[in-house]
Amino acid sequence: MFIWEALIAIFLGSRPVYEGNMRPILVIALLTACTPFPELAGTISPEARDAPYPTLTPLPDLSIAAPDETDALQARVAALQARAARIRQIDIAALQ
Repeated sequence: MFIWEALIAIFLGSRPVYEGNMRPILVIALLTACTPFPELAGTISPEARDAPYPTLTPLPDLSIAAPDETDALQARVAALQARAARIRQIDIAALQ
């Protein structure tokens, strides 16, 4: 048993369920943990840093733009409930 399997067993309180499938995932996780963090200092130019913030414009009221679909939704619910009632009445044993 590898050390990471023992650690997972201790953490989970039992042996890992997906022992064979977790090895590639662990290798990928460890490899990504070893990558150097990108250098972020100096990536923003002085012009961009000194630029004014953009003007924010309000969005249009979405409740006015969206059509009222309550009636269509209620009709669909009623149709689905009627279909479910018809399906419940089918004798499955007779179909076999």
